[in-house]
Amino acid sequence: MFTSSLKNTTTGVKMKLLVLLLTGAIAGVKGEQQISIETVPPNTNVTHLRNSDYEYEYVSSWPSLDRKLGSVSAVAFDSYGNVVIFHRGSHVWDQSTFNQRNEYLPIDRGPIAESTLLILTNQTGALVSEWGANYFYMPHGLTIDRHNNYWLTDVGLHQVFKFDLSVSSTEPILTLGNRFKPGNDIRSFCKPTSVAVLDSGDFFVADGYCNGRVIKFSPEGSVILSWGKNSFSLTRTFSMPTGPVPASFFAIPHALTYAADKDLLCVADREQGRVQCFNAGNGTFHSMYSHPQIGSRLFSVKYAPLSGGLLYIINGPQFIGQPLPISGFVLSMVSGEIVGKFSPSNQQMAFSNPHELSISPDGGQVYVAELSPTKVHKFTRKNYLPDAEEHRSLVTKTSPSPVPMIPMGPDEPTVVSDSLYASTLTVVAIVSSLLATSCLVLCLSRTICFKGNRRQRFSSTVENISLRSLNHSEDNQA
Repeated sequence: MFTSSLKNTTTGVKMKLLVLLLTGAIAGVKGEQQISIETVPPNTNVTHLRNSDYEYEYVSSWPSLDRKLGSVSAVAFDSYGNVVIFHRGSHVWDQSTFNQRNEYLPIDRGPIAESTLLILTNQTGALVSEWGANYFYMPHGLTIDRHNNYWLTDVGLHQVFKFDLSVSSTEPILTLGNRFKPGNDIRSFCKPTSVAVLDSGDFFVADGYCNGRVIKFSPEGSVILSWGKNSFSLTRTFSMPTGPVPASFFAIPHALTYAADKDLLCVADREQGRVQCFNAGNGTFHSMYSHPQIGSRLFSVKYAPLSGGLLYIINGPQFIGQPLPISGFVLSMVSGEIVGKFSPSNQQMAFSNPHELSISPDGGQVYVAELSPTKVHKFTRKNYLPDAEEHRSLVTKTSPSPVPMIPMGPDEPTVVSDSLYASTLTVVAIVSSLLATSCLVLCLSRTICFKGNRRQRFSSTVENISLRSLNHSEDNQA
């Protein structure tokens, strides 16, 4: 009895050791692909984040562009992974640009003669293409939808434009607002700032510096609904109650972002230092976000569907209260806390007047457009590894004319595939040596003694393709 029990115990120990060895081997192959899971209290869906989970490193070498920029008002990713910037060339917005009726004054100067939209590679910032010359007067907002349509706002023209570059880079396919005529009816804008587009084709316009409202449109440009009132002290003509400004009042709705998984439209309420989020279907108020570290002014917000929902925010110079560092912040919509930051590590490159930002779909990269100094900053998330499948889709797409696509880098899919193939063979070798040594010896003996040609079977093209396909399938499920 004792011998039998000891034998069973020894066998159990060996099996446990075998499992631990295999687990360690697989973990070694997976490396940084492992996911750390924190314990979450029952009956909650809260994701607990540390204050360093979304930290970013500054990429001072980007862009590699030999050109002087004007004030950069906006930055965005296009559908092909390129980075697009919208800048003002030689035009500057100062106290002489508009009169008290918000009318643009230097019309006789004409539009900006140089290209106002530059398309740059994500990798190095090399110039891919450019357009937008002799059209815009005072560029402001840039949004690029999933069909690669460009949505642009011009506060001097008081207009919103939709461009399809496969049709024309000089004539928009949709124009809203009256040229150089500010207004507050449903067909007019007054210094519109930003656009957000839904997958359905419906879109929102933040209107803007004067009217303090958000308007929802159908894909054809018909008004669906409008909400918001102006609480900006320099332009309001009504009495506000004492205390904090209530929801749905805007002191310049300066930027928009759409949280598709929550069906929320979030608005950067610039001079109130807060983000207000609304139900996209009917415009009703949903939630509000602010933080003492951000302060009383914030210029832009972008949403990432990560960790329960993240808001990427950029603040600016403070007019009220104690001066605060100008920085980028990552705010959790779950906890309301700051979980990450991004700002230039070199003080000579420090933020001064950041205006807009854009983030990659996986949150791995952040770009910030700055009015003065006139430049674009790039940040990458620490320990960031690009999603292999996303990278494959980007490098295999082609851009429509007149914007040719420049490859984003070396042919990484092949490298990824080879590494996965080698990793799989490593695991197979470990498993085979631990579980099937006798079978392996027998197979080798038969191969050597009977049919030497059968050795080629283990490195045949057909089996390599099969292993690679298996690895790609596992990679896609990660």
